[in-house]
Amino acid sequence: MAMEANYSLFSPFFFVTLFLGFFITILIMRSRSRVHKQRAQVVLAPLPPGPPRLPLIGNIHQLVGDNPHRILLQLARTHGPLICLRLGQVYQVVASSVEAVEEIIKRHDLKFADRPRDLTFSRILFYDGDGVSMVPYGGIWKQRRKIYAMEMLNSRRVKSYAAIRLDAVRKLTGEIARKAFAQTPVINLSEMVMSMINANVIRVAFGDKCKQQAEFLHLVKEAISCVSSFAVADMYPSLKFLDTLTGLKSKLEAVHAKLDKVFDEIIAQRQVALAAEAAEEDLIIDVLLKLKDEENQEFPITTNSVKAIIMEIFLAGTESSSTVIEWAMSELIKNPKTMEKVQKEIREAMQGKTKLEESDIPKFSYLNLVIKETLRLHPPAPLLVPRVCTETCEVIGYRVPAGARVLINAFALGRDEQYWGSDAESFKPERFEGSPVDFKGFNFEFIPFGTGRRICPGITFGLASVELGLAHLLFHFDWKLPQGMKIEDLDMMEITGMSASKRSPLLVLPKPIIPLSESI
Repeated sequence: MAMEANYSLFSPFFFVTLFLGFFITILIMRSRSRVHKQRAQVVLAPLPPGPPRLPLIGNIHQLVGDNPHRILLQLARTHGPLICLRLGQVYQVVASSVEAVEEIIKRHDLKFADRPRDLTFSRILFYDGDGVSMVPYGGIWKQRRKIYAMEMLNSRRVKSYAAIRLDAVRKLTGEIARKAFAQTPVINLSEMVMSMINANVIRVAFGDKCKQQAEFLHLVKEAISCVSSFAVADMYPSLKFLDTLTGLKSKLEAVHAKLDKVFDEIIAQRQVALAAEAAEEDLIIDVLLKLKDEENQEFPITTNSVKAIIMEIFLAGTESSSTVIEWAMSELIKNPKTMEKVQKEIREAMQGKTKLEESDIPKFSYLNLVIKETLRLHPPAPLLVPRVCTETCEVIGYRVPAGARVLINAFALGRDEQYWGSDAESFKPERFEGSPVDFKGFNFEFIPFGTGRRICPGITFGLASVELGLAHLLFHFDWKLPQGMKIEDLDMMEITGMSASKRSPLLVLPKPIIPLSESI
């Protein structure tokens, strides 16, 4: 009986039946799958177009070798204003037209208000994104944003930092004047402007008595270089361990550990000063520490919150401001007539005075146009900070899947001939004369500081340093390139990085014109 049962179980009839059942099941599943696909094709729009992909890596290879914002601009010109790339395991959607950005910001604002939560640099350097730039959209973000708007970087607070800005700028002009009379008067203006902005921001954040200034700035520089590095885990979330093998994770954690130690020392010093009522109330760290001690907060400010907010101010506020001044000076040197025009305006408006104050800035209307045109051609963050799509939706006829990371190419928008004309690549400040277009986020063809809910909260703070620094450089000095160098030799390309600063430092010859004796 056992043998008969065994025989009947494995008889040819059994295998035929099993095969037929398996075959019919496959047919049914394929039929259902086809129906689902047909329905999906009816209901869902196609993914945005994009270049062909390679197995495993997708489109990663196409972003190697040049600046991503320039590569993505060329891809947009080939494939359309909304493109979809596959970077490893991640969908990356890039918007490069006003129409696409308008739908993202206006029609689907809440679906694109979040940030990617798993980016390596954010998790490690920004204390799990506990500031405002990378924190997920929601109650915590609203609270952090309110702190920026009401407590830290409102117009009153920014005005209170005027003396700090002026002191930093006058030290810069004094140093330039001394070098101008030296045997080797060629200066690295890029480096000097960066030092000036760093000095300004660190005094605003920690005061002028902070013993850890030099160490902190050195570590911030290291952190910025790390942010620009390629993280495998960002493209292959399931292969996070590879960042350990490449050494990037260890490097980030080492920088973070050093920064954390310095932060703890600075915070301890400021807490002693606050307890003794000897603190400078306007310092950013003092504002945050007072908020940390407040009770009954729905979302308490922790020590890590304080560190994360200050880190993002340094990472976003120092290099970006210095980069704008660097690019403005480069464009003016490359366009001598424009340089002459803006200098004439400033010097005539000063009416013979040699001491330029921040209150003089509103007199310089053409300088304002120069800054706008610089921001159009050289936005501080060419691809803005990435967003993430939280719910599948349709943008200009294409499907953006939930979970896709979304980039807005501000660099491409600022060079769109549809809005800026056939001379969009040219530096022409006059294009803004009498124009209502501004960088406050409402004109989508010009969004160097972002737009929508996630627009940069530090615009006023950063712009104040740019205006004052640039005005002093143009007021006190005439500028030319080193001997033997022609205008066409000036390198106008960017490095690949968070703020796309110049690939080559700006080396120039300053000639003092307006005396500095009353200004230093």
